[in-house]
Amino acid sequence: MTHFLRSGHGPEEALVLHCMLAQARSLDMMMAKMGKGMSMIAADLPGHGLSEDWDKSRDYAEMARDMGLGLLERPAHIIGHSYGGYMALRIAVDQPDMVRSLTLIEPVFFAATQQQEPALFKAHKRDSRAFMGAVAVGDLVTAARGFTGLWGDGSAWESLKPDAMDYITQRMPLVAATGASTTEDSGKVWDRLSQIDVPCLLIEGSKSPPVIAGIQAALEGQIANTTREVIEGAGHMAPMTHAVEVAALISAFIADQPRSVEII
Repeated sequence: MTHFLRSGHGPEEALVLHCMLAQARSLDMMMAKMGKGMSMIAADLPGHGLSEDWDKSRDYAEMARDMGLGLLERPAHIIGHSYGGYMALRIAVDQPDMVRSLTLIEPVFFAATQQQEPALFKAHKRDSRAFMGAVAVGDLVTAARGFTGLWGDGSAWESLKPDAMDYITQRMPLVAATGASTTEDSGKVWDRLSQIDVPCLLIEGSKSPPVIAGIQAALEGQIANTTREVIEGAGHMAPMTHAVEVAALISAFIADQPRSVEII
């Protein structure tokens, strides 16, 4: 069961995928700013929001891919942030006939840096060791504090509301479950990136962890038709902290694409 939200009433259809430990409504502001030209479906990823929990007998990324594709009746623009950005890539290589364009907002496809900038890949592994180790021993609060310190919006852990702390803490095992896809490239995405033939917009913040710029550079080198944009002053959570700027970039990008329906 996949929970989803609808936003906008425009002619262009899009699937919107949120980051790990968030939920579809976390992108409400960004989608509201794009609503005039697009009709969007924002899905809660497995184990997030009101969607079905992760079925541990399945690969997490495969389950998330199938949940997203299950919401599409026809080819659409695929927009993803962070792990949602990885999932957008995964859909593009696994089911290219359902993708009209890609917007990747800081996709956490860490394996891309292993191919071209191994020093950044090693630094990412080092930076992740503490919170991943905490997940492994079941210290989920320590893991959540460390994870949000690196990938959050800059807010101190102690400043979060108790329900937000609980939501993030309970889902830290999902971060470990995604490592096979994002770090080890279990889905064999890297070798298929050059097959992507739809326009691709890459968005990143100027204050994001260095590994993000490495990922974007690697994707830019592999995907033929790319546009890369940097939002000054933004970090990894740009769709929330800089929703207006992100929405403007996506809206302009999609407006430049051929219309999905001819108006007679």
